[in-house]
Amino acid sequence: MLPLLLALAGASAFPYESLATPASCTVPEWPREAVRYEIEGTTVLQFQVGADGAVRHAEVKQGSGWSLLDQAALAGLARCRFKPGLAAAREGTVYPLQYAWTLEGPAPLRPMLVPGSCSPSQRFLRYDNLDQRPDGRASIKLRFLVDPAGKAQRIVPEAAHFDAAVVRDAVNWLQTCRFGISPKASGARTDTSFGRVVLR
Repeated sequence: MLPLLLALAGASAFPYESLATPASCTVPEWPREAVRYEIEGTTVLQFQVGADGAVRHAEVKQGSGWSLLDQAALAGLARCRFKPGLAAAREGTVYPLQYAWTLEGPAPLRPMLVPGSCSPSQRFLRYDNLDQRPDGRASIKLRFLVDPAGKAQRIVPEAAHFDAAVVRDAVNWLQTCRFGISPKASGARTDTSFGRVVLR
């Protein structure tokens, strides 16, 4: 099982009592790709309710760090339906909602960069393992799978504000690196990993 833990955020409570039916607002579905890459995070949304009971002006207030999860949260919220003619619709009340995308069980051991394994580069300074800091313009976040030889495969960038050529070069450079898990480490292992390629 891969449970999605749902919590609420903000000063105004989520208007459960105003739902059209108790089943008219369910948690969003995990994207299959997110499950495969074993990515987690917390998406904070805000929205209003229209006079017809539909969700209006939904937006991401604070991203999870993964656009795949944020878009799934927005899609799930868009399916919610509230009672028509609510006072909140007339008043333009803004509601917050937080989705915590959390995988069940202890975190698996992920492949980490083998020191010194990346090719020298005049464009890229280093690779930072499992870096979940908010997006910055000095680094490109990548998620990927690692094959038995330790090479990154099926690399997916999270770099909307970067030029496509820079992102392509970062992906190609990452493929020169090698990743692995220490044979001495104990625990469940996975072939998924992520991190940031830092630009010079």
